[in-house]
Formats: sequence, structure tokens, C-alpha cells
Amino acid sequence: MNKLAKWCIWLRRRSFFRVVQRTFAVLMPIATIGAFFQVLQDSIFSPDSFIYNLFDFDKIMSDRFWDIGMSLSQCVVEVIFNLFGIFAVYFAASFTAKIYRKDATMAGISAVTSLLIMLYLLELAITGRITLIGSNFLSIQYCFLHLLIGYGVGQVFHWLGSDYEHVDYEHTKLVQDRALKAIKPAFVTILGGIILGGVLYGIQWKSSANVSLSGVMSPIENSNNLLVTVPMTGLAALLDWLGIGTPMQDLGNISSSAAATANLTYVLMKKSIWKIPYPYLGSALVHSYGVMGGSAALLALAVAILLWGKQREPEVAAKLNLWPLLFNSSRGFLVGLPVILNPVYLLQLVLIPMINMLLAALAITIHLIPTPVYTALAGTPGLLVPFFATNGNWPTLIFTIVLFCLDVALMIPAVKLDNRAGKLLKDYEKEDEAHA
Repeated sequence: MNKLAKWCIWLRRRSFFRVVQRTFAVLMPIATIGAFFQVLQDSIFSPDSFIYNLFDFDKIMSDRFWDIGMSLSQCVVEVIFNLFGIFAVYFAASFTAKIYRKDATMAGISAVTSLLIMLYLLELAITGRITLIGSNFLSIQYCFLHLLIGYGVGQVFHWLGSDYEHVDYEHTKLVQDRALKAIKPAFVTILGGIILGGVLYGIQWKSSANVSLSGVMSPIENSNNLLVTVPMTGLAALLDWLGIGTPMQDLGNISSSAAATANLTYVLMKKSIWKIPYPYLGSALVHSYGVMGGSAALLALAVAILLWGKQREPEVAAKLNLWPLLFNSSRGFLVGLPVILNPVYLLQLVLIPMINMLLAALAITIHLIPTPVYTALAGTPGLLVPFFATNGNWPTLIFTIVLFCLDVALMIPAVKLDNRAGKLLKDYEKEDEAHA
């Protein structure tokens, strides 16, 4: 445990990971607020959601109230998560510049400008028109790329920028002076954005392909081969941890493939949920057990932190995001803990979805539980998704609860490792202050 904790601390103390942690720390409040509004959008004001239908909001809620609630919640979610890249790239560049005592404000502005130039050219090549603010590449799905760009811009200011000492009050002359000193690194940064954007434009224009991670991962949902679905689900979980594309969230969607339709048709004709044509269909196993509707592993992590955590910050993040996680809104927790690019939680977050699917496949093989074939309503709590997807099969609900308890138990070593790493990190910080 000590060796693992020291390795995690060594990794966390690298400049890139320090920048990532500080960026997520400052973005935690808005990400958590966005997660709550996403629950409102997907579960309260969505007519095809679990809560909306459970409480029969169609009769209780007036059309006027629904219009206002849906518009406001959608507005907040769109602004926070679909423009997340602007915030991430700004603070990543800013914190990188601060590490080297450079002008953080000018680094952040230069990073945002460079990113928008790149995306302007890329969107122009993809769509043939300017759709900058609506670009998917600004969303939280490409958070890792935003962090890399911000860190790279900060490094440009590290090498080319003038040293900067914070002043409590800056009059206009001082502001103009430091702005002039930032012209060279800002010019290099913007020129780099133009060059990279031009390269992306040329590649996209020649290939005319719009490749997305969702498209790459979609074969998982249509496969009945565990040797394909289980490893690919692990890969999707790894990409989620990296902050690239959030493929696990995409895999959490119900598939309408021919195989899924064949399973449902068989059940309706035979009036039996057993012996269906595709018992290990990827869309059924991933949605019901791999992600349990969207955030099973993260919900298990939040519960483990609340039970065994000894640090204030992770406990606060878990408490704030517990309600959104119950309804499959995990983005606030991914940023708020943070989970993204946190080496402490990598192994469990990759392995737990794979273990869940293998155990579910084993239970299906021995006829302990049936394969989920029905579509669960959007926003259904993850633990209830298999129950409703098997038309209220009680052994399935018991199996799901036991499986979730196993997930929580598997998360305990990661929480204890984080406790140990946090303690050692505080000791290192005290030593650094003493030497300083």
C-alpha cells in the first residue's frame, strides 16, 4: 500500500497532473451544479423518463411550468457541459503558467483563442459552415484534449513569457506593461493554433470522414460474443477515465439493433424471457450490468468514500453528487472528485464493469437470472434497470443488489489507497514548506 501510495503521489506531483487537479478543483462547483440540472432535464422534465411517469407529471405539471423548467435545465446543462472546453483550457493554461511564475491571465486568454481557432477551422471542414459555439469538440467529452492544449500553452509561456509577480492592485500602466510582455508567447500560441487547425482542416477535407468514439464503440452493443464485449467495455471505461469521449455514457443507451429486436420479439411471441436467441447481447449486458444505467462503478465509489473515506474533500464531492449519481448523472462526480486522470481509481474503474458483465453472463448461463430485453425508462436508477428490463424479475433485483455490494467492496482498496496517499502528500507538502 505504501509503495502504491508513493507511486500515486509521484505521478500527482508531475506538473501535468498538478495542473489537472487544480483545474478540476476550480471547476468542481459548476460541474456539480450542471449534474443536478442534468437530472432535472433527463428525469423530471423528460416525458419518457422514470420519475416523470412514476409521478404522472403529464397530468400534475402545467405546460407552462414544463416549458420553463425544461428550457432552464437544458440551458444550464448546455452552457456548462457543452462549453466545458473553454473553462478547462483557460484554467489549465493559467495554472501551468502559475507553476512557472508566468502571466496566468494572458496564458489563459491565449489558450482559449488558440482552441477556438483550431475548432473554427475543423468545424468549417466538417460541416462547411461556422458552428463554433455548437461544436461537440468544446464539450466535456473532449476534456483530455482541452487539458493538453491548455498545458501546452502554459509551457509556451514558461519558455517565452516574462516572469510575473502577483500585485494586489494593478493600475492601467502595469496592466499594459504585462500585456505587452505577453505578445511573443501569445503570438506563438495563436500561430500554433492556426497551424494545428490548418492541419486538421486538411486531414478532414481529404478524408471527408467524421469518426467518433461512439461509432467505434457501437459494435459492442450488437455483439453476442463476450470475448468482444467485455474487453471493449474495459477499453471504454479506460477512455472515460482519460476524459476522452465519455464512451461509457454512450454505451449506457439502449440499443435498437436487429439482435435486440429479435430478443424482444421472441419474448413477446413465446411469452417467456428464457432461452432467447442472443443471451449475451452487448447492449443488454452493458446497459444493465456494465454501467447499470450509466454510473454503477462511480456510485459504488461514492458509497465507498462515504463509508471508508477519511479526507474531507472526497467526502464532500461524494455527498454533493450522490443524488445525481443515483439517476445516472456522473459528470459532476467525474470532475468534482476528480475521477478523470486520477491514478488511484484507474484499476477499479476499468475492471468493475468487466467483472459485472462476466458475473451477469455466468448467472444467465446457469439460469439464475434472465437476459434483460425490455427498455427501461430514461433516468431509471441504475440498480433498478435490470429489474425493469426483465419485466420485474425479483431474482434479478436481488442479484443486482448483491453485485452492487461487491462493487462497493472492490472500491474499498482504492479509497484506502487514496487515504494513504492524501496523508503522505500532506507530509510532503509540510517538508517542502520547511525547506522553503
